[in-house]
Amino acid sequence: MSEQKSWFEKLLKFGSPRSDRRSVKQFAAYRWNGSALQQNTVRNISPTGVYIVTEERWQPGTIVSLTLQREGPLELSPDRRITTQAKVVRSGKDGMGLTFISPTGPEQQKWETLLESLIEQTKPDMTTMVRMAEGLGFLSRVCPGGADEVADLIRGRLSNHKVANASGIAVKAKKLFESVPSNGPRRINSKLLVRILEDGSCTDEDWLHHFWGGLLATSCTVNKNDQSNLAFIELFAQLTTFPIRILTVICTRATKVLSESGSISAKPLACKIEEMMITTGSRGTQTERDFDRLSELGLIEKRNDNSLTLLPSDETYVTPTSLGLQLFARCNGHQSPERFYALEANGKTTAAK
Repeated sequence: MSEQKSWFEKLLKFGSPRSDRRSVKQFAAYRWNGSALQQNTVRNISPTGVYIVTEERWQPGTIVSLTLQREGPLELSPDRRITTQAKVVRSGKDGMGLTFISPTGPEQQKWETLLESLIEQTKPDMTTMVRMAEGLGFLSRVCPGGADEVADLIRGRLSNHKVANASGIAVKAKKLFESVPSNGPRRINSKLLVRILEDGSCTDEDWLHHFWGGLLATSCTVNKNDQSNLAFIELFAQLTTFPIRILTVICTRATKVLSESGSISAKPLACKIEEMMITTGSRGTQTERDFDRLSELGLIEKRNDNSLTLLPSDETYVTPTSLGLQLFARCNGHQSPERFYALEANGKTTAAK
């Protein structure tokens, strides 16, 4: 999480004068002391460093890794904490003063300026500030030359509410990005990034932020000019909530098959309309329209054109297409559907993840 080092310098500047220090309540620093995780109270924090209450005394110049969050058990969710490195600069009566170690450079300064202006504009609470810092920190790493375009989007076309949504998408993308190994540095084309943040921030639903985050993560490739994910982004942008819920159920439950040639397919899935309605929250006529929409987009195999209108008591067979399976895998952060679905070659099948 090294990209966050400079962000924490800005976190507590909003809404207060440019003073050297700002007192905080119920905020703590966590660190590994060699045998266990230890919690220390944060006495105050400034744009450049932090003072923690501790009985230990380190030599000036010592580098310490800190996780900063609200007091209490260590947060497992990365959007509620931030990890950074700091250098010991002084010793006090009841603790130690440390300064944050920050990367430098013109492009990095643009990202820092963007974060600072967002904090001033949105006046977020502590949790939202941490999420903004972590999200923009991740974007600066995967799209180092995209600060200006992202700034144009955030300042010019997104409301404060959508900015918070975009930050959430970036944080989820970071988690998915780091869960998949790579053979080299991965970057995202700035135009793809802006498209994902703009479209994805229109929804408030957290599970959809996960899917947009997956598309962001899979748009990060070794070749930063790779725009192969654009087709999936445009496809997903055409779907509304209920078709996405239906596609999720179908792709999760269907049995997937990987042929010897490496192509992925699925076996027909028997779906009871009433059960699908209960699972997705849709209504009968809406469910039928959503099936048709998914079929039009090539995400499920089209049902018989001569079939009568489906009744809640009916059962139908629905098959996710290879395109539908690939889209769902990418929405979950995997470019490789066979890895996501845990498929084996030679036509072997697996239960849905």
